[in-house]
Amino acid sequence: MAPAEKRRFRRYFPNLNVDAAVVTSDGENYESDLTAKERSTLKSIAAEVDARTKQAFQSVFAAWKKTWFEGGLAIGSDPHTRTVGREFDALVALGPKILPLLVERLTEPDNFLALQLYDTLQPSPKLIVQFEPDDERILSGKQGRAQEVVKQWLASHQVAA
Repeated sequence: MAPAEKRRFRRYFPNLNVDAAVVTSDGENYESDLTAKERSTLKSIAAEVDARTKQAFQSVFAAWKKTWFEGGLAIGSDPHTRTVGREFDALVALGPKILPLLVERLTEPDNFLALQLYDTLQPSPKLIVQFEPDDERILSGKQGRAQEVVKQWLASHQVAA
């Protein structure tokens, strides 16, 4: 975010820490606020997923991601529209056991559309993150919501920062 944009944000949202997680709509200048310990823990939890599941997830996730901006979806801004199709259904069929792999993908800002899959697979309503319209975190967009999902998911696995 350019210095002038930061000043503007600070003027209108004085309590928002624009330096903690800088996010733009296209993911540029994204700075994760995950600690090294959190990243390491996430990586080791994801490594516990069996190789067959991991391979299936990687293959189908890549295929699903390719569909995000194809055809009519290329102009659609509703993230929910990405929940239709064989690829999404195949990921759902893999079940919650892929959540560590999915959460790991959510650390990448261009994977924010995968929040739709996370919300579908997450069995605990307490771990589904939604920002209210008056919550200043809403300004961080879907990328910020993805980062908050990662934080809460890690916290649920009793990871101290």
